[in-house]
Amino acid sequence: MNKPIYLDTSRRRDPSKLAQADRLEMLARVPLFEGAAKRHLRHLAKLTRLEQFEAERELITQGQPSRAAFVVVAGTATVRRNGRRIADVGPGDIVGELGLLLDQPRNATVRSTTPMLCLALDRAGLRSAVLEHPAFGWHLLQTVAHRLSG
Repeated sequence: MNKPIYLDTSRRRDPSKLAQADRLEMLARVPLFEGAAKRHLRHLAKLTRLEQFEAERELITQGQPSRAAFVVVAGTATVRRNGRRIADVGPGDIVGELGLLLDQPRNATVRSTTPMLCLALDRAGLRSAVLEHPAFGWHLLQTVAHRLSG
């Protein structure tokens, strides 16, 4: 099981800035990307952008089109499907990853419970990484297949 990462964003002059090495470390611990080659994760990290959310803000809305997946850097959120709470997420977790792979409406709502800092990755960025690094695409395919089989 992955040990969650808790980056201390309180000491940063500007918490909206996150070093490339920190982005790489966050992505390496996300189950979807875990075990991917560092060069692939480095490329992927360059395609992410930082987004901040205030408390009680929806990152993802059930039934809406997919925009991006979010890796939680700091803060917490609740995931609800059809109004029913199904999970709580925090640093090191990813939400919305199916939206990167499927062109379907969101299957859950994710609402921040505290202020949050997230790495956002959109479908075009992931597609770019896969097309540029087919071995990374193969890794993702194996990871998704493994998750579905168990």
